[in-house]
Amino acid sequence: MLEDLDHLAARIGQLVQRSRHLHAERDALRNKLAHTEAERDALRRSQADTEARVQSLQSGLSDAERGREQLLSQAQDAETALRAELERQQNEIRTLQARLQSRDADVLRLHDVAASAQVRIDAVLARLPGNAPLTDAALQETN
Repeated sequence: MLEDLDHLAARIGQLVQRSRHLHAERDALRNKLAHTEAERDALRRSQADTEARVQSLQSGLSDAERGREQLLSQAQDAETALRAELERQQNEIRTLQARLQSRDADVLRLHDVAASAQVRIDAVLARLPGNAPLTDAALQETN
């Protein structure tokens, strides 16, 4: 019976030793789990920060794209307005050039008419009784 008790005591000692070993493994695994969970939490925070930065960059990019599109639209509107103004001014220049050519033609006709009238007036004056033909020197004195 002592042998059985010794055997039982030895077996209980082994169980106690095994139990302590299992507790130590459990504690080590808990520590490792806590460390792993801390790393996971840190990685999640890092991922959340990265996602927030990505979102911020995407938002900034979207804002920049909208701004670029607005500037492009404004530039196109300005170009259209400038082209219309250029066309209007070119039409106005063509109109003014046509009027100037017409006036130049009128001036030439009036000059011709004046010259013709002067010739007629000189001819009428030359035919008047008592008028001697005027020389160039006499004409300059009367003017």
